Amino acid sequence: MTPTLNKILFHGSFIIEKALLPIGMMSEEAAEARNKHFRLYRQNYARKFSRESCNLDIINRLLLSSDPLITSTRPTPRKTTKPFLKETIEMLLPAETPNQSDSSDDQDLGEETVEIL
Repeated sequence: MTPTLNKILFHGSFIIEKALLPIGMMSEEAAEARNKHFRLYRQNYARKFSRESCNLDIINRLLLSSDPLITSTRPTPRKTTKPFLKETIEMLLPAETPNQSDSSDDQDLGEETVEIL
């Protein structure tokens, strides 16, 4: 058994239980995603006359954006949805087979029924 597999199998539950951050936040991808925030904060919100004050402003802004209490009070952005195009719906729906009956009650009302297999 490799040492990595040993750590995961035997110590994984303890690490997850004692971790300060959720597992997804500890990944390398999460750190890479914060690079865009780092650049934004450095360019727009940090003092630029000394390196120390610039880094202090960036760290303070990163701490603010990672605080769960502060981020929970932030309003969630509204998502606007648009209806699918008719062509898109036709592509997603199964094609009608010739053995379907044309004398359906729903077709008499002007509604089209679609059977999903």
